[in-house]
Amino acid sequence: MKEQRDRFLTEAMGACWHVYDPEKPLMTYSLIAYVCEKCHNFILGSNDFSIPEDFTKLWAWAKAEGSLGEFVALYEKGMNDGSLDRDRAADDLYALLKDRIKGSSTPAS
Repeated sequence: MKEQRDRFLTEAMGACWHVYDPEKPLMTYSLIAYVCEKCHNFILGSNDFSIPEDFTKLWAWAKAEGSLGEFVALYEKGMNDGSLDRDRAADDLYALLKDRIKGSSTPAS
């Protein structure tokens, strides 16, 4: 579920969900990296919104999206004081956006 959630959120942000062969890393001075088969960028991996570096990108996107104001308000205090459960917030954002898609695809009566 977590990979599905992270892929969905990455694509909702308009970013590339990187495709790469984990058996073919590029060795750098201090990191193992890859080249994405889709965007051809040098990458470290796909987004994992349970880690601070990737969640920060998701948070910045959510704050910039005017339609996510209620979501941002709900989690702003935890984000500011460091108590935020990133997995829970990512799960809730995933559920919110999936519900919006379901709602918009419901045929009119």
